[in-house]
Amino acid sequence: MRENRTKQLLKEGKVAVGGWVVSEDPTTTEIMADVGFDFVVVDMEHAPQTATGMQAHMMALKDTAATGVVRVLWNDFVRVKQVLDVGAEGIVFPWVNTVEQAHAAVASTRYPPRGNRGWGPRRAIRFATDQNDYFRHAEENILVLCQIETQEALDNAEAIAAVDGVDALMIGPADFSINIGVPLDWECEKFTAGVRRVRRAADAAGKAIGVITSGAAYAKRWLAEGARVIVAGADSALLKIMATATLDEIRQALRGA
Repeated sequence: MRENRTKQLLKEGKVAVGGWVVSEDPTTTEIMADVGFDFVVVDMEHAPQTATGMQAHMMALKDTAATGVVRVLWNDFVRVKQVLDVGAEGIVFPWVNTVEQAHAAVASTRYPPRGNRGWGPRRAIRFATDQNDYFRHAEENILVLCQIETQEALDNAEAIAAVDGVDALMIGPADFSINIGVPLDWECEKFTAGVRRVRRAADAAGKAIGVITSGAAYAKRWLAEGARVIVAGADSALLKIMATATLDEIRQALRGA
């Protein structure tokens, strides 16, 4: 079975850098993979992705080395099953606040008796030599990322990180900051201290911490804090950064002409 590149990087103690897609156009996903990101997350929680569209995004990654990851609408084994069946190799689970929810997240990616995923890997079977190969090795090749977004999740970070099958704790910076009382203030000490607490919890369990960022400056900041799963930015944000920089450069040239 195809080895999950991102999961292997984390096992080796290395950093995985990915892109984030909110666009419905799978061409964006293909571009993200082609530039060399280790993984590409397609967002279903805050973006209007359909089931058919999600399959197209996963198909766009077919001939690339990038790990296809999906942030699902909710920690629901029915939604997770469908996403895995169309070819996702990893899941970002939003709003994981308790150890019970972390166990449920992991169980949705495992076949019985270790979980409750139903059989039907229609596209995912292409990662294996046959159905028996997929059944035997799917579990070890599915990335499980649990988002820490609330005070309750922060208080339970140690227990969540310790759950077998959780690969990393992901900071969702917007909701995390709002829910700990410092809305959208990612520079304040309370926010930074919260992220560091999550990192200590992950370190103690031998797991990684990840942060969703927007641009190289923020990515480098969290790399320095020990993050090993870095989302470098969403397609829309990266487009805005590049478009703004390009326009500014042209206007400066015009002023100097």
